[in-house]
Amino acid sequence: MRWGLIPSWFTETNPSKMQFNTSNCRSDTMSEKAMYKGPFFKGRRCVVLADGFYEWRRQDGEKQPYFIYFPPVKSEQSEDSKDDSDAGSRRLLTMAGLFDCWEPPGGGEALYSYTVITVDASKSMNWIHDRMPAILDGDEEIQKWLDFGEVPAKEALKLIHPIENITYHPVSTIVNNSRNNSPECIAPVILQKKKEPALSASSKKMLAWLQSKSPKKEEAEGVKPAKLSQLALSPKKTSAGLMHQWLKKEGEPSPKRQRT
Repeated sequence: MRWGLIPSWFTETNPSKMQFNTSNCRSDTMSEKAMYKGPFFKGRRCVVLADGFYEWRRQDGEKQPYFIYFPPVKSEQSEDSKDDSDAGSRRLLTMAGLFDCWEPPGGGEALYSYTVITVDASKSMNWIHDRMPAILDGDEEIQKWLDFGEVPAKEALKLIHPIENITYHPVSTIVNNSRNNSPECIAPVILQKKKEPALSASSKKMLAWLQSKSPKKEEAEGVKPAKLSQLALSPKKTSAGLMHQWLKKEGEPSPKRQRT
């Protein structure tokens, strides 16, 4: 089965000539768009199994991939074990999808293809990406989604919604290359914070000077910078100033002596 839905009414002889990306379809428009409403109302519902899926978040100018999956299920044996590697088993992610069957116009082998239904991201996921696959959580939801005979399309739509029962961790950027397929692709990594650029010698001196001259430091040391209005400027004693004072004194009348 091919990922990327090819509708049954596609008239080209080569399915690779499909001009639209049909890997995903939005839940809010799949009952309206011609590409998906046929399979949806015909009951061509399917479940897509995967270990998990990747989403990329822009971080520090780069795209950081995250692996998203169901939380591990702890068994009774793992609860008694101290080995973290056996702490639980990861169950397969069960995503809701639609499928269709296309037959070449000139005859030939039929091609089955599918698309994954997407919904708005859940609260725990929307900081990474604004969309996520429609995940069916539990056997009951899976059975209802697949039972197109008993569960009509409108009822099946109620199963399509965001869920919070998922977890995630950052992974290596080797997943950016689709040819890589190894356990390292889903192994958690520790994100390293970017180091700040080293200061030059002149920048260090300037920073030290600014710190030593900061008002906060002067106040802490009990020294407050004086204001210009608080400075007392004493006049300089020059010869011209002394002469002016003597002439002023000579011009004043001498005080009269009181008779006794």
